Amino acid sequence: MAKFGTMRSEVKDGVATVYLDRPDKKNALSTELFEDLVETLSAWRQDDSVAAVVITGTEDYFSAGLDLDTMNWASEADRLRWYDATYYGYLELLEYPKPTIAAVAGPTFGGGCDIAVFCDIRVSNPNAKFGFPQVRFGLTPFVDPLQRIVGQSQAKLLVLTGRRIDANEALRIGLIDQIAEQGKLLETAQGIAAEIAATTTQTVVRTTEMLRRSWAMDPMAAYVYGHVQYRDVHWNPEISARMLNARSKVGSGNRNG
Repeated sequence: MAKFGTMRSEVKDGVATVYLDRPDKKNALSTELFEDLVETLSAWRQDDSVAAVVITGTEDYFSAGLDLDTMNWASEADRLRWYDATYYGYLELLEYPKPTIAAVAGPTFGGGCDIAVFCDIRVSNPNAKFGFPQVRFGLTPFVDPLQRIVGQSQAKLLVLTGRRIDANEALRIGLIDQIAEQGKLLETAQGIAAEIAATTTQTVVRTTEMLRRSWAMDPMAAYVYGHVQYRDVHWNPEISARMLNARSKVGSGNRNG
């Protein structure tokens, strides 16, 4: 995985962790980084030993945004490769079947902020800064899923002004879900991922899919869809065994779930 060496990864106890690794560029986004991201994440799509993925940088920075050197395309082919790499990179996050958690610190700007937004859950340390300064160059950011997360009014403030906000403001508007203690960013994010991984991978995948699909459904359609998913998981032998094991521990009077 990561044939261009722009990131490292590890898997432990059902949790995969991806480390953006361009220290000389503060993890600025390049064509190769997006291609590595797709290759790395794709390897775990069908891997039941991975239930959740954490994407992080360092305790000092997540990503400074677009690598401006990337804009010096030597040819039209290089330009098209960049467009394809960014398209499929963000798409991989958008439709990834397992929960993704962005653990961000320090500068989290432009495309780096987009990566965080495309993840399912966002955790930062107290020194994180967020913003979409690319609008000042005339570039357009991704307004969706940003506006679904913070609402249209806050999204407009961020993407039309290019202003930068700190972790406390990001938490207030819902851009991030939690601020970790200084020095405990990765531990906090991996802890959330471990909680997710405590159930079966199939349950995690189905629930993630339900959350995404039901968003666009009317209440009745969402209810029917959810009940079909609920019914189907009961046929899974691993889930049935977990339920029977829980029943044997707490007694037949327990009817949780």
